[in-house]
Amino acid sequence: MDINGRYHLGIIPDGNRRWAKEHNLHPSEGHKVGAEKMELLVDWAVSHDSIGEVSIYGLSEENFKRNPKELSWLYDIYYSKLEKLLTSKNLHNQEVKVNLVTTDPRRIPKNLVDVCKTLKHETKFYGNTVLNILIGYTGQSEILRAVRSPMNRIKNLFFGLSESDIQKSLGVKNQCDFVIRTGEEEAEREAKSGFLLWQSAYSEYYHLNKYWPDITEADLNGAWNYFSEQRRLKGK
Repeated sequence: MDINGRYHLGIIPDGNRRWAKEHNLHPSEGHKVGAEKMELLVDWAVSHDSIGEVSIYGLSEENFKRNPKELSWLYDIYYSKLEKLLTSKNLHNQEVKVNLVTTDPRRIPKNLVDVCKTLKHETKFYGNTVLNILIGYTGQSEILRAVRSPMNRIKNLFFGLSESDIQKSLGVKNQCDFVIRTGEEEAEREAKSGFLLWQSAYSEYYHLNKYWPDITEADLNGAWNYFSEQRRLKGK
């Protein structure tokens, strides 16, 4: 929960490629539909007064091992959607602050980095809701970078590090309260896949047993109702 008493929601969207395969479509089509669902998610999240921050897992460092052609399709889709976000009336009306969080920026195409920088600049004075887009990100690397930051190296040498020192140096600084993961699995899945490892240490997890392109607003409402009920019960 952030300083304003609002919740931080994390999203691990899984299943774009498998969805495309099951529908006899090119993998890029799965990513396109998945990106459209991201728009649905953002619009849904900013409409909730109790949600103050959203972190979306777009691409992990491990995903860089995928076929270069598939990565190129994915980068093009991300660029198109992020460019569209620049002129989103909902984004500006709701004063959503956008951050690109990456632990390996050198492997992200320049045009994608540039559009994210523009988004960050255009929304830097906003703060009603924070939207973190994680591209080329892995939690292990984020923690290592925080520990190895120049300031923390000096502090560790003379005083030792506190949890607060590390948290201040993370790309995503607020604790994550609730994580939704999609993907059809044989059993409920709570695999973190390197997602916000420090920030989600005490998160509630919710698995939607369907591919990301198949999610609906009703699914998101159901997940949020579950989280709200869990919080209410723990408050007794």
